Amino acid sequence: MNKYYFKIYTFQGILGIFFVFSIFILPSFGGDAVIKNVLPNKVTILFKQTEGEGIIAGSIFIKGGSVEDPAGKKGLTNLTLSLLLKGSKNFSAFEINKVFEDSGGYISTSVGEEYSTIEFALRTEDFEKGMEVIKDMIFNPLFPEEKLQMEKKNVIAQIRAKKEEGFSYAFDELRKEIYKGTPYEYSPLGVEKDVSSITVKDLKKRWSELLIGGRFVVSFVGDMQYSEVESKIKDVFSRIKDAPYTFPVYSYDIFRRKCKTVKREGAQSTILVAYDAPNATDKGYFSMKVLNGILGSGFTSRLFQELREKRGLAYAVGSFFPTRINMGRLIAYIGTAPEKTEDSLKGIVQVVKSIEKGVKEEEIKIAKEKIIGHFLLEHQTRAKQAWYLGWFETIGLGYQMDKEYPEKINKVNKRDILDVWKDYIPKGYRCVVVKP
Repeated sequence: MNKYYFKIYTFQGILGIFFVFSIFILPSFGGDAVIKNVLPNKVTILFKQTEGEGIIAGSIFIKGGSVEDPAGKKGLTNLTLSLLLKGSKNFSAFEINKVFEDSGGYISTSVGEEYSTIEFALRTEDFEKGMEVIKDMIFNPLFPEEKLQMEKKNVIAQIRAKKEEGFSYAFDELRKEIYKGTPYEYSPLGVEKDVSSITVKDLKKRWSELLIGGRFVVSFVGDMQYSEVESKIKDVFSRIKDAPYTFPVYSYDIFRRKCKTVKREGAQSTILVAYDAPNATDKGYFSMKVLNGILGSGFTSRLFQELREKRGLAYAVGSFFPTRINMGRLIAYIGTAPEKTEDSLKGIVQVVKSIEKGVKEEEIKIAKEKIIGHFLLEHQTRAKQAWYLGWFETIGLGYQMDKEYPEKINKVNKRDILDVWKDYIPKGYRCVVVKP
């Protein structure tokens, strides 16, 4: 227990010190001198030059994630992106990774509900070779059968493992309640039965759907001039099929109060309570970020102070507000002893409701410092700078938001927080209680 507290207090202290340090000394990260080039085929290229030790990093965002997986094929997009790294016409899986790892870097893929990514980093002298590999991955993937079978086993093992972990299991159950009737009900990993049935033909079809210009936002941050690499970048990404893309729109509003209880073996109860919240481009987005910071970010938050410090209910407690293009949600959580389940659920609802009575300026100040401090800490690597530039552009806020984000957070005031609370929280909530 003492070790746990030491880690929390130390981390928060570092954040506070870094926040002050960043205001007076560090230059702003991202957004400065960013070149944006939309190619004729609608691929968006972002490039930011840095000075340093000869490193360049990139993030390839592909609009379209697991919510586009068809019925009976949940998990298809995740498998498709994973198999991109398992071999192409001119490079084996070993050779793909070797090019980046021998350069002191890496290459990886990931899939979320709304977008997919290919991320990489390497030394500048190896950039041309890296782009050659990525070009072959994109246009000549093999999707080898034996690798698909291995990856399906890995994914199924991950799906099963989630059922053994209280929070992951509870969150997957919560999805069914807060995204009811939409593809967001399913984890990007998919459904075990569906994953088992996915074929190489399915992967090829899905990749052809993703490989259109309007889906791609490609961001680079590195110690090179754009003029040095422009022709290499265009040689890869100008070959993608010219076609537009618009994110699908889904909605499911949370009204009234509804809870679902699920039984599972274990030593503790896990409770998740979800409320409606703004989407990424909605007016109240930044206000909800600060509200979430006040409610559930760290040991100074209301949930921690009230439910853990004062009432002794929590093993772990907090809240999070994931950025979404569709159906934003504010989610509070707690892990507690089974005999404290009812009190813990009531406690979460009470703490969230307590915002109605007002927030203190000190709470707002601390929440902002944490948000901005974390944001700046994340920008210490070129890889994260590239990721944020591409991410902001992909979700519709524009790459400029990478520079403007701290200012947007700082502008949130007490009235904004109370307004966003009134707009979303009183409507109701959905909760999942997982207990032995």
